[in-house]
Amino acid sequence: MNAIVFDLELVKRFRKGQLSEIVEIGACKVDLESKNVIDQFQLYIKPKSGYVSKSTRKFIKVTKEELKDAVPFKQGIKMFAEWLGEDYFLCAWGKDDKAHIINQCVRNKIKLDWFRNYNDLQKQIGDILIEQSNSQLGLKNALSIAGLEPVGKAHRGIDDAINTAELLIKYIDKIALKENHVTKKEIGQHIIKNKQTMELNRVVKASLSET
Repeated sequence: MNAIVFDLELVKRFRKGQLSEIVEIGACKVDLESKNVIDQFQLYIKPKSGYVSKSTRKFIKVTKEELKDAVPFKQGIKMFAEWLGEDYFLCAWGKDDKAHIINQCVRNKIKLDWFRNYNDLQKQIGDILIEQSNSQLGLKNALSIAGLEPVGKAHRGIDDAINTAELLIKYIDKIALKENHVTKKEIGQHIIKNKQTMELNRVVKASLSET
């Protein structure tokens, strides 16, 4: 069984109620027996508008040239799901990436049966590195405390995934990876959230047109 350590980068948002959109998926496939990275996945996702703003490109350190091969979300998430294989744990640094994938899949009416066995490495590794700490430990600080040299650039999906995978490999014997599935309740919460966001956008647009 493999652990899929993934990281998402998003389009920068500039106003309340703006929908989040995934612009990059980076992932590493870790063989849990050999404790080695055996494969990598990296893909840019084209926003609904078809354009990635300069501020987003600067934040995730990507060029217009690199974004030429970006694909629509439905195509990109299908490619990612197919790359995962059959038996795997999905792992990420924190809970946000789980929420973003569920939310955008719900908006695009994409099934989530492939999104299973999600594990938050930030919580477990944070508890290993800092005893009795209630604060969330950032990836950069976790690498420093663990004595690991970060690779690549911060806020690049593939680089953050590689760095998170190195933390998983170092502490794998102390980490309990659990099996689970996305629940109907979780999906329902995102449906409600999206409806609220769409209504807020409608109100904002209406108020702007009146000014």
